[in-house]
Amino acid sequence: MRRRSRAPELEARIAALGTAVELGDGVLPAARLTPARELLERAGTRTALAPGVTVAALLGATGSGKSSLFNALVGEPLAAVHARRPTTTQPQAAVWEAPGATGLLDWLEVPDRRLRPADPALSGLVLLDLPDIDSTRVENRAIAARLAERVDALVWVLDPQKYADAVVHEEYLRPLREHAAVSLVVLNQADRLAEEDLAGVLDHLRRLLAADGIGDVELLTASARTGDGVPDLRRRLARLAAEGRAARARLEADVRTVAGELLETSGGEPAGQRGGTEALVAACASAAGVGEVVTAVGRSYRQRAGRQVGWPPLRWLGRLRPDPLRRLHLETASATSLPAPTPAQEAGVRTGVHDLAWAATAGMAEPWRRVVTRRAEERVPALVDALDTAVAATDVRGEHRPGWWRLWSVLGVLLFATALAGAAWLGVLAGFGYLRLPEPETPMAGPFPWPTALLVGGLLAGLLLALVGRLLARVGSRRAARRARARLSTGVEEAAVRVVAEPLAADLERYREFSAAVERAAR
Repeated sequence: MRRRSRAPELEARIAALGTAVELGDGVLPAARLTPARELLERAGTRTALAPGVTVAALLGATGSGKSSLFNALVGEPLAAVHARRPTTTQPQAAVWEAPGATGLLDWLEVPDRRLRPADPALSGLVLLDLPDIDSTRVENRAIAARLAERVDALVWVLDPQKYADAVVHEEYLRPLREHAAVSLVVLNQADRLAEEDLAGVLDHLRRLLAADGIGDVELLTASARTGDGVPDLRRRLARLAAEGRAARARLEADVRTVAGELLETSGGEPAGQRGGTEALVAACASAAGVGEVVTAVGRSYRQRAGRQVGWPPLRWLGRLRPDPLRRLHLETASATSLPAPTPAQEAGVRTGVHDLAWAATAGMAEPWRRVVTRRAEERVPALVDALDTAVAATDVRGEHRPGWWRLWSVLGVLLFATALAGAAWLGVLAGFGYLRLPEPETPMAGPFPWPTALLVGGLLAGLLLALVGRLLARVGSRRAARRARARLSTGVEEAAVRVVAEPLAADLERYREFSAAVERAAR
């Protein structure tokens, strides 16, 4: 049988809630985090003030007899009781030997305090009589609501006429369903009901409490007029004070409640970036002008090869043509002269970023998914700037001078020199004939004179060499273009990962940590 994990202590819950608030800041609306922030502040103050004191408050609707029950519990008429309502307009405290209660009551803003005679059974108890939670005076309702959030134990005083009041159940008991351990429900004025009617009312009240989610709360009956049930309620309050855990139990319930509300903004496991960034990288490559750069790399290779392996006279003419890569300013690592992305290209990048973020956040709670996706899309301008820098920083030339270029260059010069030598020899022979001088004997290379063989052979061999060199240069240019495309794609991908994918992964991890923290606090 697997053991259930132990619930975390109050300090661990508070720490987890604080972590959740910190992680959710800037992502969730401030209004969603405000209750948690207020609770963290309230918990810090309450744990520092009179940790051994238990503050219990009587709460109820108009006419429930809270003040009469308060007087019965105290043993004398401290609270004013009149037929005219509302009677209680300010909270009143009865204090039984509670060290540090002064600072605690200052924080609770309860100025009316009455010290009670020593009673070992009630030592450490502070009992409050609060204004009606449904008072016609707005300020009275505000006081009751404020103190209902701060006191350690809640004693709900109901009466046979208004025990099903929607204000009590919908605005208080239902939202405080985690607080059963520090709550008591007292059906006051029970003496007004016949015994058989009392059983029916109690049964109906239990069903209402169960519907509120607080069905396991302790339910008592009492009558402030006759005193029935008052001793039992005093003993229950005395037990709360003796245990001394009401303050911690109340804060734990508060943390579970607030964290439970935050669970709506957490929980789902995001899909993550399982599909990779291929579509985004393709869109970025288009926007960065990778195709144009690759074309320029191929042309630049062929042009530079032509200056080395082409027919020597054409090599010199080729030096006058500008290098396509220089026109794109790809010699620096800061920026290029590539045209800015067109609106369609930038829209493609934005779509790629959106699709990547939307797929990665699948399964996340909706508030986080919207915010994380929006934050990813906000990085598009930075990504577009980073793409130009990545292209400028990429070494697209790679190998500048392949070894065969030098061989072709030397052979081409030699063949051109051979043709020039043959032409010069023929020129000399033509000069002898023009001057009608006896021509020297011309050696033969088979059927051809050597000068003719040198001229024609040098020209033909040189042109053939240049043609083969041109074909090899085309092959080399395609290889250079492929290498450049691979390097540019790597640079573009690194930019996309750095600017978009890594921050997106950080946001996903932040969400996971937020969800884990909320679950720890709510458990």
